[in-house]
Amino acid sequence: MKSSLVVVGKSLRYNAPFLNYIHASIKETIDLPDQTVYIDKNDKDLFFVLEEAIAHADQIVIVTSTDSFNLINKVLATLGEESLELKEGMLIPSKALRFQESSYLLERQGKVINVIKANEIKALPALLIEKSHHATLFSVINLDEDSLKILLEPLAQNYEIKITPTRLIDGWILIEAISNKYGNIESFFKAATSLLPQKVINHPDVIEHIVACLEKHGKTLSIAESCTGGLIASMLTKKSGVSAVFKGGLVSYANEIKESWLGVNHDTLERFGAVSELCVREMLEGVLNASLSDFAIATSGIAGPNGGTLEKPVGTVFVGARTKEGVVQIERLLLEGDREYIQMQSAYHALKLLLHVGEEVFLKS
Repeated sequence: MKSSLVVVGKSLRYNAPFLNYIHASIKETIDLPDQTVYIDKNDKDLFFVLEEAIAHADQIVIVTSTDSFNLINKVLATLGEESLELKEGMLIPSKALRFQESSYLLERQGKVINVIKANEIKALPALLIEKSHHATLFSVINLDEDSLKILLEPLAQNYEIKITPTRLIDGWILIEAISNKYGNIESFFKAATSLLPQKVINHPDVIEHIVACLEKHGKTLSIAESCTGGLIASMLTKKSGVSAVFKGGLVSYANEIKESWLGVNHDTLERFGAVSELCVREMLEGVLNASLSDFAIATSGIAGPNGGTLEKPVGTVFVGARTKEGVVQIERLLLEGDREYIQMQSAYHALKLLLHVGEEVFLKS
C-alpha cells in the first residue's frame, strides 16, 4: 500500500519545527510516506501535482496552510466532479465520508484522501485516515549487510515478508518489514529472533526500547557529552516516561568543565587531549560517580568543519558506555559528513555501545 504526503503552502515548508511535528504525526498513521511533495498554492502546476500524488498512492494526506485550505478543497472537488458543501464550518467536497474541525476524508476509486488545515501554533487537527498495519521497523545489531541478506531474506520470503534494510551506522541496520497479503509479521519476528539471538530489536524505535528496558529492570542512565552537545539527552527526553530512568546529562564542552564537573584528570587532557579514549573513560567514571546511575554514556570528538589535525582529523570521535559494575566499551570512530551528521552518527554509536554493555537488559528476548 503506497502513501503520499502533500504539503501545500510556503509558510509550512520553511517552518522546520512545525514541519517535523507534521511528519511525526503522519508517520504514526501511515508509516513513512513513499512520497512527500511540497508545493505552494500559487504554483501553476498545483492541479496536476495533486492529481499525480493521488494517482501515485493508495493513502494520501494533504496538509495545507490556513490560506491554502479553501483552494485545495476547490481543486479536489473539481477533480472529483462534485460540488462544495458547508460541513462543520468548512466548504469541502460534497462526497466527504468523514469530517471534523479542520479535517475531512474522501474516497476516490479505492484511494483514501485526508485533507487537514494546519495552523503553525496550534495542535495538528485529527487524522481521519485509518492506521496502516502492513509495515513495521525493527533493528539488527552486530550483523553485516551480507550476512543479513543471507540469513534474513530467505526467512522473510518464507513468511511472505518484504524487507528493506538501511545501515544506520556500522553494526546497526534498520529494517522495514512489509507484509504481503498472506504474510505473517509476528511469526517472522519470532523466527528471526530465534535465528539471531541478542541481535534483533523488535521495536520501531530503539530509544523507546531502551527506556522501556531500563524501566522494566529498574535501572537508570546518565550521560556525559562533549561533541554531541546534549543531543543524546535530547533524543531520550523526547520520549514520554523517560524521567523514571534518565537521571540527567552533563554537557562538558570545555576542558575545565570536564575537570571540575566530571573529575577528568588534568594530566589526561594535557597528554592525550579531550578527544581520547582515556578522557572518555574518565568521563564515564565521573558521570557515574556524580549520578549513581546504573549505566553511563560519554562522547568526545571533532565534529567539524574546523578543529581537525593530522593526528585527529575532523570526524575523529570517541564514544563509550559503562555499567556501574565496571563493564566498559569505548570505540574510536572516523566519521564523515557535515557537523550535524557526524554528531548524529556519534550519538547512535554511543547508544549501540550501551546496548552492548547492558545486553542482559537490552538484548535478551
